[in-house]
Amino acid sequence: MSEERLVIVDREPPIAVVQMNRPKQLNALAAPLIGAVVDALGELDADPEVRCLVLAGSERAFAAGADNGEM
Repeated sequence: MSEERLVIVDREPPIAVVQMNRPKQLNALAAPLIGAVVDALGELDADPEVRCLVLAGSERAFAAGADNGEM
């Protein structure tokens, strides 16, 4: 995987948005992306100012499914 940020987190308490960021792969779910999403959600879950979490994809796709290149 490249050095791009796999998730982009935008906080505007009480709402936080976690956007998956693998646009070239249509957010195909690979282990590094899943780990980054889990880490971001865990951090936001521990933040008492955040009361709503939104998981977002990109303009073209939410998630294309499993990353076949990883299998």
